Order: sequence, then C-alpha cells, then structure tokens
Amino acid sequence: MKLTRNILFIMLLSLLLTGCWGSKEIEHMIYVNSIGADYVNNKAVLYVQVINFSGIAKQESAQPKVQKTYVGKAEGDSFEEALFKLYATSQQSIAWSHVKTIVFSEAALQHGLVNEVLDVWDRYYEFRYTVWTMATKDSIEKVFNTKSTSELSVLYSQLNSPLQPYSQSSIIAPLYLYEFIRRWNDAGQTVLLPYLKIAPGWTEDNKPSPKLKPDGICMLKNKQFKGCLDHRYLLGLRWLEKKTERTPLEIKRDNSVLAMFVMTKIRSSIKPQVTDGKASFNIKISMQGTLPQLNSRLKQKKLEELAAQQVKKQIMGTYLKGLEIGVDLLGLSDKVYREIPDEWKKLEEGGNLPLDKNSITAIDVNVKLMSGGIAKIKQH
Repeated sequence: MKLTRNILFIMLLSLLLTGCWGSKEIEHMIYVNSIGADYVNNKAVLYVQVINFSGIAKQESAQPKVQKTYVGKAEGDSFEEALFKLYATSQQSIAWSHVKTIVFSEAALQHGLVNEVLDVWDRYYEFRYTVWTMATKDSIEKVFNTKSTSELSVLYSQLNSPLQPYSQSSIIAPLYLYEFIRRWNDAGQTVLLPYLKIAPGWTEDNKPSPKLKPDGICMLKNKQFKGCLDHRYLLGLRWLEKKTERTPLEIKRDNSVLAMFVMTKIRSSIKPQVTDGKASFNIKISMQGTLPQLNSRLKQKKLEELAAQQVKKQIMGTYLKGLEIGVDLLGLSDKVYREIPDEWKKLEEGGNLPLDKNSITAIDVNVKLMSGGIAKIKQH
C-alpha cells in the first residue's frame, strides 16, 4: 500500500514538470553580433549585424563556405522604440546574448544617445558588459558590411576581435563597455573611445576590398562629447597605456628613416604633486626595444637617446593637442583625483583640473636596446 502511494505521488509530481515546452530551437533564433547607434533627423537609429553561425562551422570542413552578413535597421524617437520596431521585421526571435561590439556614430555621441543606450543595457538581462565599444565617422551600415580578410568570418575582424591586431601593433587601445561606463561615470576621467574607419589598401580578385582600421579616438568628458582626433595626434598615448604590448617607433632625420624600433615591456608611472595651489606631474617610462631596421651608422647609446627623445616628443605633442581642445588626453587629472583627492576637490573647476603647458615638469624615458640589429651596430 505504501509503495502504491509513493508511485501515485511521483506520477502527480511529474504532471507539474514543464519539460522543454517553452524551448526554442537555436537554428530558429537570430543572433545579433554587433549593435550600432546613430542619430539622424532627430531620430534614434538602431543597426544590428547578424551572421549565420552555420557558416563558421563549415569554414573548418573540407568545403569552405563564404559566411553571409545581414544588417538590420530601425528608427524611433528613442533607442528603445527603435529596438522594438526592429522586432517587427526580424522574422524570428532575436537573441542579444551574443553581442560582441557596440558602435556609436559621431552624431549619436554629439546628441547624447549614449545615455539611452546605457539605460537599455542596464535594464535587459541578455546584454553583457564585456563587449567592445567603438565609434565611427563612416556609415554604420557600411562598417557592418565590411568584410574580413581571406573569407574569414566578421567575428575575426577589427570590429569583433580588436585585441589580435592590437597585440602586434599597439597604437589605439580597444575599450570594453565596462571600462567605458567606469570612465563615463567618473568625474576625473576622460573616455577615449576608439573609432573605426573603412580604409583602402586591400584587393580581392583585383577588385578593391576595403577593411576596417582603428584610426583615432572620440573623447567624452563629464558625459559630454568633446570631439575626435585621428591617430597622428595620439602617438603619445601608447607610452602611458597599460595595454600596450608591442609598438613601432621610427627615428627620422630630414624625412629619411634612420632606424625603426619595435618597443615592448613598456612600464610607465605618473607622479602627481600639488605646490602653491598648482598641480604638476613627473612621468617616468622604461621600455625594451629591438631594431629590425637600421639605415645609419649610429652607435647603440646614440640610438637609445634618439628613441627616448622621440618618445618624449610624442607624449608632449599629444598632451598639448589635448590642451588645444580642452581635453586631458594623458589622464593627469585622474591621477590627482585618485591619489590626492582632497587636493583635486580644491583645484577642480566644473569637474576639470586646470592644466597648462608647464604642468608636466619632467619626462624621464629609459630605452634599452636588447636584440635585433645589435651585431650590425657593433660592425659600424
């Protein structure tokens, strides 16, 4: 009798189990890979880049298949409204949990669309904060339709995997969304948002095949857009960026290249101090270099001195360019804000620390040539 009751009890419990009634087949879902935010004619414009994941699996088989990329577009009076309008044309349920990148247009940054996007991001559980955050001056639709190289998936491109090329040539540091939000909400920091450009230089079957490249940064301070600068003015940033792994340095004289360094193991520190109500900074940098190209008879010590001088010049050049547009590109204000916050509160004016061309009192750069071309130097 007891056994019969137990069996009946278990059977009743089984009726309460839902099983997989509410599940969805993964091949019937639309997986968004990248999101774009634009602002056109007083409307928020949403772009989504969708890829077919089955194409990735076939790339590893004996019969490779070119992977197709699809771009969806919707607009509304708000970013949230644009998102819901996209659902109407999506054909199947949209999954947001695989988003890898979010791209803002320059217009979106100028008109404060960042706040709307972050609000939606905070409220919906599928979105993640470990996505790459970028900007662009080009059409987002064209950026999303730009192919990768050698029929690779767009998953393996500057849009979705920026760390791979950055590890070979560290110029413009990529930025995760959680880093963006931290700097966005921090009074002492300036957001340096990398922007992508569609650049020529590649061909496919003798036809132009432009690719994406990081070409500069857009700056936001106190949640306000401050403008964009291309990479020519930003060469000093890499020497203070903790993410920098490997970066080139040319030594020139009269437009002729004397030598080419490849710098690694870059270590930097910024020491802030306040004297007589004015902030000043000492910067120290050390690095190791190899010498893949040498077109002169300069000795090792002289080459190291020239490299150190060029690094100092680039740092000051970037710093002074920032002062021209009212932006602290080197993050000096943040050093005071974090290390001597009481002084920052006394000195700050509207969330900004007063800086001038004399605020950097010293830049000490130590370059050590380790290998690559040393034997050639000794022969000279």
